[in-house]
Amino acid sequence: MELLDAYITELTQDTHLDEFNVRDMQLKLPGIKHKWAGRQVRAKIQLTTLKSDRFKLINKLIDKLIQESPVTLSRPTAQTKVLKHESIVSIDKQIEELGHVITFLEKTDKTLSSMTFDIRNLTEIMKLETQ
Repeated sequence: MELLDAYITELTQDTHLDEFNVRDMQLKLPGIKHKWAGRQVRAKIQLTTLKSDRFKLINKLIDKLIQESPVTLSRPTAQTKVLKHESIVSIDKQIEELGHVITFLEKTDKTLSSMTFDIRNLTEIMKLETQ
């Protein structure tokens, strides 16, 4: 969850908008959107990698358990035992946390897209105030 906390803090800085930095924000917004979209894609790639690693590790541990067991184990029975292994539990936790990060990044994309309208509205208000 440290990554999520860091992203929340950074997004707060990236989305700070007031009447003094409207033009600056307007110019930076495409780059900010790109940065967060890139993070979203990297997180999805990392999730796919973790799921693949989990699958390979489960099969490896099942095969090892079946070979080393003094009694004959069926594959489903071995899989039930293997899913409680600490390395699988650790990967499952990483997958869950990364899922939360991806959800956050998807919502960040929507927030940044709506900022275009916020900037336009703020510009209109500033024009009205100067008349």
